[in-house]
Amino acid sequence: MKNNIFDIIPSDFKDYKIEKIVGGSSNRLFFRLLKNSHSVIFVDSSEEIEEYKNYIKINNYLSKINISIPNIYFNDDNNYVLILEDFGNNRFDKILNDSLLKELLNLAVQTLITINNETDLKDINNLNSYNFNVLQSEISEFIDFYCPYALQTKITNDLRQQFFYCWQKKFESISFNFNDFVHKDFNLNNLMYLNDRNNHLKCGILDFQSAFFGESCWDLFSLLEDSRIMFDNQYNNYFIEYYHKNSKQNISLKEFKLRYYFLNCSRQTRLLGRWIKLSKKFRNNIYLNFIPITKKRLIHSLNKLNSKEFILLYSKFIPDL
Repeated sequence: MKNNIFDIIPSDFKDYKIEKIVGGSSNRLFFRLLKNSHSVIFVDSSEEIEEYKNYIKINNYLSKINISIPNIYFNDDNNYVLILEDFGNNRFDKILNDSLLKELLNLAVQTLITINNETDLKDINNLNSYNFNVLQSEISEFIDFYCPYALQTKITNDLRQQFFYCWQKKFESISFNFNDFVHKDFNLNNLMYLNDRNNHLKCGILDFQSAFFGESCWDLFSLLEDSRIMFDNQYNNYFIEYYHKNSKQNISLKEFKLRYYFLNCSRQTRLLGRWIKLSKKFRNNIYLNFIPITKKRLIHSLNKLNSKEFILLYSKFIPDL
């Protein structure tokens, strides 16, 4: 934080008690401001200015859709701070259990359907579109961080080139349509349970500043294939088919599933490298705990793709495949 928090809190909140909230892997700082029974969230984005600007831009768009996102009570474009509605502490990942699993997933999927059906591309612009160059930069983390960690050896240039060639060949064989709004990190830890609201509005959405234009299945597999939590995937196929049936889709269920599993493979591949990268950056081995879950999610989607070429490729990096 470039400034003392007391210096940049607006006058209406000067007499509020301040509690620091433990953040994730970003450089933003979060605080809860409390007074009697009222509380708000103070966010300092002075180290992530573009994230601040993107958050406000995306918030202006999503506020027009019938979903639950935090209201912005105050924003300071000089210090890059926000005061937001407090959605409380009932994060989906913290309250998740076997009895609540289907209910929470249903609330989240209903929210995704609402976003998909109510999105008007004319109302939002200046979002980046997903493409193979982005995909390649993401999965390169697998080669650069996970493989040296797991195999204890540097990957040869030939094997590296084979890896990217295989991905590009498969990518170009699929007719992608990257023009849907994608939250990007629609994970359980970014969803809040709002008990006082009705239906899908019980699902509060956080951290949408990294949104882009991509395939509409992206947020669905971010939810159902969460790489931090190993919950049973017994409802996955049901929700995949339910989402496809009730959202705006112009492709068959078979094609939808192909895109779902292919892009989820790329995401899980990247995350295997990302966990190693973050553990080194923050010198915190807690990220390594997510590797078995991520690997299991990856292998499941690889099998669903039913691609002998991909299975053969990954067997060179994951011996127990």
